[in-house]
Amino acid sequence: MKTSVIQAFLLCALLAGCQAGLAQSISEMISFRQAKQIFNRLTGFVSRNSPRYPLCQVDDIEGACLPEARCMAEDGRYAGFCGMTSDVCCIVDKTCGTATKAHGSYFHNPSYPKKDNESQACPFTIHIDREVCAVRLDFLDFELAPYGDGACFIDTLTVLGTKLGPSTPVCGNMTGWTTTFTVDEETDVILAMVVQGNPAYKFSIRATQIGCKDINVFQSPTYSGVRNEDAVVYTTAKSTTTTATTPEPTSTMFTDSDKDDDDDDDDDEITTESSFTSTTLRIGEWPSAKPKDPVTIRSIGHFNEEDEEGVYTNSIDATLSMSAFKRVFDLKVNDKFWQYEENPPDIRIVGGENTKLNEWPWQVALAYNKIFLCGGSLISDRHILTAAHCIFGSLSKDIHNLRVSLGDHDLRTKNETKSITSGVKRVLFNLHYSPSTMAHDIALFELSNPVNFSYSISAVKVPQDLSQMFEGEEAIVTGWGRYNISHKKSHDILKQYRAPLMNTDKCVERWRMIFPEINATKPNHVCLDITHGTPCHGDSGGPLVICGDENTCTQVGVVSFGHNQCTNNIGLPAVFTRVSHYKPWIDMSVTQLKMHNIGEEK
Repeated sequence: MKTSVIQAFLLCALLAGCQAGLAQSISEMISFRQAKQIFNRLTGFVSRNSPRYPLCQVDDIEGACLPEARCMAEDGRYAGFCGMTSDVCCIVDKTCGTATKAHGSYFHNPSYPKKDNESQACPFTIHIDREVCAVRLDFLDFELAPYGDGACFIDTLTVLGTKLGPSTPVCGNMTGWTTTFTVDEETDVILAMVVQGNPAYKFSIRATQIGCKDINVFQSPTYSGVRNEDAVVYTTAKSTTTTATTPEPTSTMFTDSDKDDDDDDDDDEITTESSFTSTTLRIGEWPSAKPKDPVTIRSIGHFNEEDEEGVYTNSIDATLSMSAFKRVFDLKVNDKFWQYEENPPDIRIVGGENTKLNEWPWQVALAYNKIFLCGGSLISDRHILTAAHCIFGSLSKDIHNLRVSLGDHDLRTKNETKSITSGVKRVLFNLHYSPSTMAHDIALFELSNPVNFSYSISAVKVPQDLSQMFEGEEAIVTGWGRYNISHKKSHDILKQYRAPLMNTDKCVERWRMIFPEINATKPNHVCLDITHGTPCHGDSGGPLVICGDENTCTQVGVVSFGHNQCTNNIGLPAVFTRVSHYKPWIDMSVTQLKMHNIGEEK
């Protein structure tokens, strides 16, 4: 009896201990799982089934990291292994009538690097993989027949299958250009090339699929958008008062032989205090031109042959935008609606005022073949934001002679500010820009080398809240554009104009009534009241900013289009490309793609 009691007691104790141990084990397991879940949330757990799109580089050639069997199926060239994986660096070269599933490939004309003169349709199909959000096309070598009257008539490249539909056909010399556009996963994108063979053509395009998780959100640099509130007034000569009639010619100014034939306006006095090199600043009168007279856009000049640092020396004719845009306005030029008034108000960016020295340190000037083209803005240490119409049809050759002047104020001198001139590594264009409708009028330049920020050179902020419309807020537009039609050339000195932003719906309605072919759209555009002034030719691509209470400015627009004769009293607002709407495009365009450098394994 006693033994049975003892055994029963031991059994109960053992069971109690097991239950306690079991309870402790269960508690520890739950705590471990909770900790593991927290750990996974903190580290951004990625499913093993999530696709990866690594790239590789051998010297200047990029390839896709693929399994060896898939590389063989693509008829690709083996160039080494990608890191510590079993994937190989696969160079995929394709030509007319082919297709690829590789996330990195090249598309050439049949005889590349030689030219072809055969007339043919030359399509190339890219099978988009899953969880791919964008495709990047790098025009490494691209020489087709040039634009004719603002459009591609002989050779064309049209991209089909993008998220926004077929692209506008492109042609001409676009070597060094790059475009990135959105796509739907597991669809097909077709590069539809049609070439006539006269003149002979060649092309080499690198196509890269970009995974959704590989696109980085662009962030403005620290302390960007700070306006130089302590900027000083710019003066131009040694004496206290001088007449800007016939300054002594120097290597940085117009000579008598360089002057325009139409510069016959009265001379104006300029109050001066400094020892900067003298400049010609002629304020013209509003013209009494006949409506049928053609409007010739004249740029201020081009870089001094002996000075590559950004000084301009004379004026030549230069059409700043594709002629398809100009033709629409020319159709209206004989209408009474467009005739000049006999005594219009005194408006001269037309309107506005001169800025102070480096007051807006993100403002840049763009030039090609040493000819001033447009304005732009610095948004990072290596990226310039501008308008697409500034470059389409303006660059007859590659981007070798494209220059950006940063920190400048007076385009006729070089010593008034600490300015620099930079080359351009790539032109990042919007694939869906249309010269006939002015839709998607936005572009980026990547500088040859990053710049160091200083008092005279710094970046402007880009919007982070993409839903904000800014309507009714005061905005400032800056530029060197034409300040008076009689001159038919742009301004020496950087100017600014302040006005409130208009309601976009009203802006769209006003433009649609007059110009249904070229129209503001919502939410692609932002519109500025131009009752007392307006941007004009040469201001294109420049920034429209809104400055907050702390003197920090955000760029909300890029100068796009307005009345062709820069008339400000007819109720048509100036139209700007809305930066916030194109912020996702900026994100994917400036995203740097990571590479496995395996040059030593070649």
